[in-house]
Amino acid sequence: MLKIATAALFLLAGGASAFAQAPAPEAPPKEAMKEAEVSPLPISTDCTFTKVFVCDKDKGCNPAKELGEIDLPAHFLVHFGERVLVSVDDNGVPHLSTIYSVSGAGPQLTLQGTDGLVGWIMQMSRADNDATLTTVVDDTIVTAFGTCKPSH
Repeated sequence: MLKIATAALFLLAGGASAFAQAPAPEAPPKEAMKEAEVSPLPISTDCTFTKVFVCDKDKGCNPAKELGEIDLPAHFLVHFGERVLVSVDDNGVPHLSTIYSVSGAGPQLTLQGTDGLVGWIMQMSRADNDATLTTVVDDTIVTAFGTCKPSH
């Protein structure tokens, strides 16, 4: 199983109660909401990740030359219509991970899913094509940085 899924689980012990007590943010102006609604999702997006860091609870964080079992640069296809994140490992074996949640505000999109015991989250910007993919499993977090652009 590829370790490609991404999940940023930020569970802060004391932070949850502080979050609950924070005042609600102001609603964005209607003009901004209309602009965000006008921008439809592409059918699919090609993503390339070129920088990866692996964080271990005992060893800290270090740069890596692979994203799971994929050498850098790691290529992924996000297919919004089928709700899947697709990759191919170095041996040519394809892998699909289901996208369970897609949300967005303005140019930012956030995708979430699980793949076996791995939780993942991907955030991408339609404004500058930047993307971040984070996976979490047991005591290890992998974060990758790259770009995503609509497929042709």
